[in-house]
Amino acid sequence: MISPDEVRQKAERWWTNGSLLRACLDGTIDTFFPRDIPQIGLDKSADKLTRFITIQQEQEALRKQAKSTIGYGYSLEWTAQGSRQVGQNQYITRIYIESLTDYLRLIGKTAEYQSFVQTLALVRTTAPSLLNLFERMPRLVIDQADNWPDLLTVAGYFIQNPKPRQYVRSLPIALPTKFIENNRPILRTLLDHLIPEHLNADESDFYKRFHLQVEEPLVKVRFLDALVRLHPALSHISIWLSEFRELRLGASRVFIIENLTTFLIFPNRADSIAIWGGGFAVTLLGGTDWLADKQILYWGDIDAHGFLILNQCRKQFPQTQSLLMDRATFDAHKHLVSKGETTPVVDLPYLTEEERALFLLLNRNGWRVEQERLGAEWLKEQLLMKTTGGDD
Repeated sequence: MISPDEVRQKAERWWTNGSLLRACLDGTIDTFFPRDIPQIGLDKSADKLTRFITIQQEQEALRKQAKSTIGYGYSLEWTAQGSRQVGQNQYITRIYIESLTDYLRLIGKTAEYQSFVQTLALVRTTAPSLLNLFERMPRLVIDQADNWPDLLTVAGYFIQNPKPRQYVRSLPIALPTKFIENNRPILRTLLDHLIPEHLNADESDFYKRFHLQVEEPLVKVRFLDALVRLHPALSHISIWLSEFRELRLGASRVFIIENLTTFLIFPNRADSIAIWGGGFAVTLLGGTDWLADKQILYWGDIDAHGFLILNQCRKQFPQTQSLLMDRATFDAHKHLVSKGETTPVVDLPYLTEEERALFLLLNRNGWRVEQERLGAEWLKEQLLMKTTGGDD
């Protein structure tokens, strides 16, 4: 027979699967109870003689925790049954919950349910269209119980201003400036439902999806030749990506250098600029049309990650050459090998055969030679081979 704990567990399923909360939402909560506990495991008559003592103990355990004893919770229905062997006795034939109050006290959810009802009342007056969402996702109301006044404040603002085109922390909403940032997953769910006709449906980024301004990435540029500087006093600049794309610098040669230290100490070269890659170059610089007719040299770590970036860079700019990422450089610096990143991606169609062979070797062994570890003389020799013109 079922135990008191098992009765409680079965009853809790109506809460966890949302059926009780949906009944509250659709107005059928008054007919939800009384409700039977299913599959209570009553013994068959044939078993009662051999298990009579055990059955009585199990029934007594249920009776001690029943509403008739403690004043709330589940109720029991008894039926008299008997035989010549054991005589006439009472057996539990039904376990049920009479009322919502009994149910909530049984599973310890009285306060949560009251919060649920209060939230629904608030939603009905501020954003009633969310009720359709709650019918599909009733647990959402419970999971965000402490946040609903603030969430609805944000939702109300976006309903009135579906395309703010402002930075998120400058929105005129009387909430802590980080509230939207810290609650983006739930706010996306709400706003997707509330303003579907206004969002950028193809954008997964929260800010772009809901027409919020975001700080652009900065592109760091060093002028390796004083003759190509924008101003004689500017040896390097940091510029918004959108402005960089329109800048159209005059140098004919561009070095894309992955790590900051090597970018900062890279030697001067005639008619050249250097761009700090920092992991973004291939994904962001790809929209810079004026780079298409430049000589581009990419220099990254000699490891699997470095060749992934090289592959992507060459996809954007087919003329890209690698710098200091060849087998000769690796062999000459093999004593500097450290543990590197590996990748399950092995199809890199934009690498040369020699580059692909080195990539596979590095990826298979998890090897890495950091570009900062390469000697200055080796760099100078490679620059002489790859470029024309001397140092400034």
